[in-house]
Amino acid sequence: MLKPEEIIALMKGVTINKWIHKIDYSHKLRSIRTTDLYFSAEPKPHQMIDSGVMSPEEYRGHRQGVWEQVMSGVDL
Repeated sequence: MLKPEEIIALMKGVTINKWIHKIDYSHKLRSIRTTDLYFSAEPKPHQMIDSGVMSPEEYRGHRQGVWEQVMSGVDL
């Protein structure tokens, strides 16, 4: 059986790393930012089509253009 002094001497030689497991959230954060950017810039169909500002075809084209800009990395 170890004496308390021997246990203390053993524990001094042991290094404890508190940050053993670090999770990288950069990809998840980039995905969230892309989604937020798209939905903040996307035209709302009830505002565009119902009010007569544009036809459904024009709306789809505009929405596709916004999507392409967001996916290319252009900040709207």
